[in-house]
Amino acid sequence: MKSKRLKDEWNAIPNRGILPGETSSRMWKNIRNVTVDKYKNFYNWTAVACAVFVLGIGVYSLIPQAKIEIASTKTFNKDIRLLNLPDGTRVWLNENTEIEYPKEFTGKERTITLKGEAFFEVKRDPSHPFVISSGPIKTTVLGTSFNIKAYDHHQPEVNVRTGKVKVETEENTVFLLRGDKAVYGAGTSMVFKEKTKVLEPKWKKVLMYVDDLTLEEVITKLKTDHHFEVTYLDEDLRNLKMQGTLDTRQGFYEMLQTIAFALEIKIQPTGNKTYLISH
Repeated sequence: MKSKRLKDEWNAIPNRGILPGETSSRMWKNIRNVTVDKYKNFYNWTAVACAVFVLGIGVYSLIPQAKIEIASTKTFNKDIRLLNLPDGTRVWLNENTEIEYPKEFTGKERTITLKGEAFFEVKRDPSHPFVISSGPIKTTVLGTSFNIKAYDHHQPEVNVRTGKVKVETEENTVFLLRGDKAVYGAGTSMVFKEKTKVLEPKWKKVLMYVDDLTLEEVITKLKTDHHFEVTYLDEDLRNLKMQGTLDTRQGFYEMLQTIAFALEIKIQPTGNKTYLISH
């Protein structure tokens, strides 16, 4: 329509008869190329681009989005467990405790939730802070060890053994170092920083982590709580590798026999709190 109007106006120019018909036709063709056809092509290209964009949005919306899988572990009365999280963090769970965490940590933070009590040895990763939500408090660390107690109907608290820990509520934030603890005040909805001598809870010692330790290193660990001596019939026995954990509730001698069974060796008493280790 616009093309016809422009042509009519061109033909209506008074001196059109001065120009030869062929020249006039050629001039009109050039004018059309830089006016009507130029904008016509532009609008065609724009329409195609918009169609591609809309199609792209439609296709993206049809692609299924990855769903984060959540794992959970719950302990019961007299049930204490050691848990290894996907990032290498170790968590000791006290009895009647529940923890939820993703099967694979993604995003900027490693976020979990906790109900009950747990001792954490967090794998250090400065670019991905480790965040624990436990009732009214949130605890954030990069890589450290600490204990959180957040049972229902009890005031939550956090004790720090190593590193730096941030504890916050909707009302305030405190920063803790070794020997500090944060206690939540239900009446104020705030956390208060105090000093503590309890760097590691007693219940944690129920499970001794011995994964990838040598027999000699495990024996050294046991000597911190028990007085005894061992003799190795073969020096190579010192370097045997252990896996897993030891339950200290089974008694000292029973722990030695558990070690012997796991490594397929013999640990025999020779009197006066001494033991012989042999094949």
